[in-house]
Amino acid sequence: MNLFDLICHDGIDLKRVGATNGGEYAGPCPFCGGNDRFRVWPEHKGGRYWCRGCHKTGDAIQYLRDSQGLSYREACRKLNIAISKGSWPGGSRTSKQKFTPRKATIPDLLWTEKASVFLDLAKETIRTDYSLLGLSFLQGRGLAEITIGRATLGWNKTDLYRDRQAWGLKKELRLDGKQKPLWLPAGLVIPYLASGHVVRLRIRRDASNIGPRYVIIPGSTLTPMMIWENQSVLVIVESELDALLINQEAGDLAGVCALGSVSARPDHIAHEVLNGADLLLVSLDSDEPGAKESWHFWKDTYGQKAKRWPVPIGKDPTEAHQNGLDIRLWVDAGIDDSQ
Repeated sequence: MNLFDLICHDGIDLKRVGATNGGEYAGPCPFCGGNDRFRVWPEHKGGRYWCRGCHKTGDAIQYLRDSQGLSYREACRKLNIAISKGSWPGGSRTSKQKFTPRKATIPDLLWTEKASVFLDLAKETIRTDYSLLGLSFLQGRGLAEITIGRATLGWNKTDLYRDRQAWGLKKELRLDGKQKPLWLPAGLVIPYLASGHVVRLRIRRDASNIGPRYVIIPGSTLTPMMIWENQSVLVIVESELDALLINQEAGDLAGVCALGSVSARPDHIAHEVLNGADLLLVSLDSDEPGAKESWHFWKDTYGQKAKRWPVPIGKDPTEAHQNGLDIRLWVDAGIDDSQ
């Protein structure tokens, strides 16, 4: 029985979605339940799977270990795979791989210059009559006008297309052979600045638009947003907007680290800050399929200083705030509960 048969035998309905690596199939994840997050390539290196939600990945042997709790030898026996001497994976079933954070990167100077010009226009636009929708959206999420200004949030009123090379990016071609432009979609512009320079542009598109809700502009760094002034406590969240709200309401109590996604990991700069903290309140979106899996990373990497602290209502701090939660009291309670 191969990997594809094993997964289908477990009741997972896989549908072909592409020809990558001899055929790509998609379906609900058997581990976290995320719809259309699970990918299978039956013909690639004997069969491989990967979930974008919980990041489970491996071959047929690993699938049996993950899904049925089999040992390596038991999985090989079930698949009729002979085990040669010394073939035990990793040398130990109980050893944990030490986390090695990736190096933080910064965009090229040309990119930061172009991004700054774009952001300046977006900051002006958000306060025009045309973009009051963006301003009211932010205020509806609990952000005060002073917070919006300090965070240099902006609004791009229409889709823009720019030359990639003019932004210092490599040329890319479309399927028809024409040059692919740099897409700057309409929506809320959420920048991240380091030492006064724009290092990331993330745009939140309107929910009515087809396609991704959030778009990171190519060339941006993927470093986590850190709002930290030597506080001994940090709150770990997914969204930059959640981070801004927590900093606004409880910045004197705790710093904030916004990862950008529930499965993202700190880079070496963020890791150094997190390692030096006394307490990490991990509050990743509770309805995300990968949240529970992600918690194991925080517990294994940061030990007892990491405390799982989801909001009591809603899926994230902003939604909880909109439903009446006092963010400051929530952060304070997390600190008190850990003492």
